Amino acid sequence: MARLSHDQLTLLRRFVLRARIVQDHSLARDILVLHEQSRTTVKIVVTVDTGTGEETTTVGAVEMLPAEQVESAAARVRSIFLKRDNVHYDDVLNAINSALKGRADADEDRAVAKNLRSRFRAADPDYPVTSQGKRWDGGSISNKQLSGAWLYGHLLHEDEKRRSYTEPLALEEAYISATKTVCLEMIAVVSTLHLIERLQVKGWLGLPETVFTDAVTITASSWMQPGHVMALLAPKDTPLPESLDRDLLESGVWKPVTEVFPLPGSLPREDEHRAGSS
Repeated sequence: MARLSHDQLTLLRRFVLRARIVQDHSLARDILVLHEQSRTTVKIVVTVDTGTGEETTTVGAVEMLPAEQVESAAARVRSIFLKRDNVHYDDVLNAINSALKGRADADEDRAVAKNLRSRFRAADPDYPVTSQGKRWDGGSISNKQLSGAWLYGHLLHEDEKRRSYTEPLALEEAYISATKTVCLEMIAVVSTLHLIERLQVKGWLGLPETVFTDAVTITASSWMQPGHVMALLAPKDTPLPESLDRDLLESGVWKPVTEVFPLPGSLPREDEHRAGSS
């Protein structure tokens, strides 16, 4: 049985943290909607005039998710599909396969990992052929080229060449295609996270438990600084202290806020002032 290298463990740790961020997204919380939006459904409506027998064929309206929801989901999943971010899905699955190597009881897990690679590649706009650096030449446009044009031409990057693939079509068509891509990507990422969690429970990975429990997303609407806080003021242009380990009050430059701006309750009342001056 192979032991994972330090680099492989680091890779899996980074992936788990990123995948948990993806899993926490609002779009991933409703798995039924996620799967529904990952499929291409075309509704053809045929209307027949019973008087004349004339037929009219139209394409039914496509319900679209809010653009901001898809855009934020794309931002969360993006790094797993970029080689340069060192958490690419191919490398992650290679590390998983290394953990399964030599284990006689891992056939099912190996099959799951193989299926996940196929799902990642089906979702990846740049697999097997990328449109990066290419301009639309006037030919046919695939769904991957269209979704890549919206994701990398309009949203995540400012890429005029990739954006050219949306020129002959409505922007909504590119968005619908990109929505399918993002949902497919999220399903693959979350499914891989679940596989890693199972392998961790079996004791085959040895990742620190904190990567599965530490907070990775913001859920609160407010926050308060914990512990004791001291608010100090100093004259304008006073250089910031090099260290907070020393008592700044000893310098005589920094003073408590309450000394510079006394609290309302500590000010003498007007009637007391008159009494003292009479």
